[in-house]
Amino acid sequence: MSNASLKEQLQAVASQLSETTGKERKSPNKFRPAEKPKKPKPRWLDYVQYGVELLKVYFPASFKEPNHVRPLKKGIKQDLLMRLSTLDIVTEDKACMVKSLAYYVNTAAYHKSVVEGATRFDLDGNPAGVISAEEAQYSSERYQAKLKAKQPAPMTE
Repeated sequence: MSNASLKEQLQAVASQLSETTGKERKSPNKFRPAEKPKKPKPRWLDYVQYGVELLKVYFPASFKEPNHVRPLKKGIKQDLLMRLSTLDIVTEDKACMVKSLAYYVNTAAYHKSVVEGATRFDLDGNPAGVISAEEAQYSSERYQAKLKAKQPAPMTE
């Protein structure tokens, strides 16, 4: 087989592939199913993640990476509102940080950090109380409910 005929064959295959772009393609590996298209990330998730990043920048002693999350003081939202009122930050960013606080305290990492006897921290990273057994139980229940809600409903016949 000459190089010219091989080149022609490759061009023919390439043209056939380009014609099938509108059709569903089969997986290149017959043992592995074709990948499902990924859902685009919701806009609200980008918004709250941006807010959490702002919290990490302005309050690094309290807001850490997911593997270093610490329980926050009761009433931290009011403390955050008071502190933000004294800072020269764009109002939209302040609102974003306040809204993102709710997302942050409802993450799995945060719920796992809320255990009986653990220390709570204020915005400056100072100790501000201890988690009671009731608070730890409540957090655990919230986390379990969240996990249960994510599971697909069982199929009924």
